[in-house]
This record gives sequence, C-alpha cells and structure tokens, in this order.
Amino acid sequence: MREYYIREALFPDVKIFLDPIRERQQDDTLQKLHSEMQVAGVIEARDEFNEDIDLVFPHRIPFTIRKTDHGMVRPFYIRHNDQEIMVTVSKIEEHFKTKRPIHMTFQRFIVGRPNLITLRLIPVQEDKSLHFQAGANFHILQDKV
Repeated sequence: MREYYIREALFPDVKIFLDPIRERQQDDTLQKLHSEMQVAGVIEARDEFNEDIDLVFPHRIPFTIRKTDHGMVRPFYIRHNDQEIMVTVSKIEEHFKTKRPIHMTFQRFIVGRPNLITLRLIPVQEDKSLHFQAGANFHILQDKV
C-alpha cells in the first residue's frame, strides 16, 4: 500500500470526503468546541492560495483519519464553498488531559508540485532482532521524517 502512494505516484480510486460543519467564527474557541464535541481545523495557505481556511469539523473526523489505511499520508477531500479541496494531514493535536483531538492542521495538496509529507518512524521490537536479544537500548532521537 505504501508503494502505491510513494513509488507509483497514483491517487487512490476511492475519494474520502471530510465534510466540515461550518467555517470557524471569532467566538469558536478551542475550549468551546471541545465541550461541544467538535474539532477545529485549518487548511494552511500555500502558493497561489494565500489565505488559511479555518473550519469546524465533527468530533469523529480525526478518528476517521487515523483508522484509514495510511491516513496521515493519503490525500483526503474537503468540500468547502462548492469545491473539493485535496489535502493531506499535517498534524492532529490532542487535549493534554482528555486525549481527545482539539485541532487539526491540513496541507493543501497541489497536483504536479512538491508536496511535503511527514512520515512517522516507529521502531518495532521483535524477538528475532539480534540487537534486542543482546540487550541493546535504543534512544529515539527523531520520530518523524
């Protein structure tokens, strides 16, 4: 599946839409949205699109992203003002106490231009690894590429 996105440079056949509830207003604070079971999101400005788009999403959207295969890498579509905006997820921030998502940051995906994608590095501890059998301790200095 990873080769499907990276090596072949093809888009998935199935479009996954993330539908916002509304645009974010001045009085939509993170605390208020958190209590109303909603999540703030922003599509960051890029190239000829010079303004951020602030939106409010239902609370289930971050979980939809995480449960999708390669959700932090694959392109999603957001319907806004009668247009489909192709985006990738930059980060999902969680509340420090409740661990519920409070803010999402998206990057506009522009076809034919370089699109930066952050990949997480997760070391897998396997019983067959000679390093782990020898009792090696790994210090993770960087968790993203």
